[in-house]
Amino acid sequence: MIDGVNYYQILGVSEDALLKEIQTAWRSYVKDNHEDVVPQFERPAARERMFKINEAYAVLSHEEKRGDYDNAHMLNGGSSIELVRRRVRKARDIMQRDRRLITGEEMKLIETILDYLDQHTQESCFHWMTEMLHECPDMAKYTVAPAFEEQLLGAKTSLLDTLIQKAPYVITWEKIHLYGEDICSVSGKEHKERNYNQLARILCHRLDLAKYFVYAAYQEQASGCESCLLPTLLRVAPEEITQENFDDYVDTVHNMRSIIYGQLRNYNEQAIDWILKARPDLVRKPEKKKAPLELPLPLRPKP
Repeated sequence: MIDGVNYYQILGVSEDALLKEIQTAWRSYVKDNHEDVVPQFERPAARERMFKINEAYAVLSHEEKRGDYDNAHMLNGGSSIELVRRRVRKARDIMQRDRRLITGEEMKLIETILDYLDQHTQESCFHWMTEMLHECPDMAKYTVAPAFEEQLLGAKTSLLDTLIQKAPYVITWEKIHLYGEDICSVSGKEHKERNYNQLARILCHRLDLAKYFVYAAYQEQASGCESCLLPTLLRVAPEEITQENFDDYVDTVHNMRSIIYGQLRNYNEQAIDWILKARPDLVRKPEKKKAPLELPLPLRPKP
C-alpha cells in the first residue's frame, strides 16, 4: 500500500484481475511514463510514478506474493477466501489457453472452483468444457463430475448431453453413486425429478453399471419423485435388484407411518408392486407390528 492506495488501484485493475490483465496494464503505464516519451519537466514525476508502478507489478505478477499481499491488507476478502480467489484467477487463465495444451490437473483445478462462481460464470465454464469434449475427447473423464454438477445446479448448458453422446464409457460407478447421493440434497421436487431422469438416461447408456442405480431408484421413490429411474431400471435391468436391497427398501416403506405419510406410503406401495411384477421371484418381508405402548401405572385400567 502506497500513500493509502493499494497496488490494484495503482495499476488500475480489479482485485480479481488475471495475470494477463495486470501485465497489459503495466505495459501501458510503462509506455506512457517512460523517460523517453515524457517532456523534460515531467521526468521526475514520471520516475516516481514508475517506481510505484513497478513495485505494484512486482507483487501482483507473482502468485505467492500477491496472495500474501491480499491477506496482509484484507483484499479479495482477506485470508478467508484468498485461496479460492487465487484458484479462480488461475482457472480463468487456463481457460484462455489452447485447449490442446490443457492437462488433467488443470481440469481438476477448474472443477474445484465451480461452486464459488456466479451462475453466468458457471455456465461459461460448462460451455468451455463442452467445447473441450468436442476438440479433445481424451479429456472426457475430467468432465464427468462437472457434468453432474451442471445438472445439480440446473445450468442451461449441454455438457452432460455431450458427454452421453460422445463418451458415456468414462462415467464410473463411483461418480454415479455420488451423483445419486447429491440428488437427495437437491431442493424442489421438480428439480429432483429432472436429475433422476438424467440418471435414467445414463442407465440406458451404461447397462453394465445397472446395479449401482438400484439404491438411487429407491431414493427416487422414497422422496415421492414421479420420475422414470425405477421404471427404466425395471424395464432394462430388473435382474440387478437383489433380495437384500429389496428388503431394505421394504423396511423404508414400512417405516412410513400411514397417518403422517399416507400419500407417500401409497405411492411407494405401488412401486413395490411394480418391482414384484418385474421380479416375481422376490419375496416381500412382512411388516412387523409394533407392540402397543403400555400405559403408566396410575392410568392402567383396574382388573
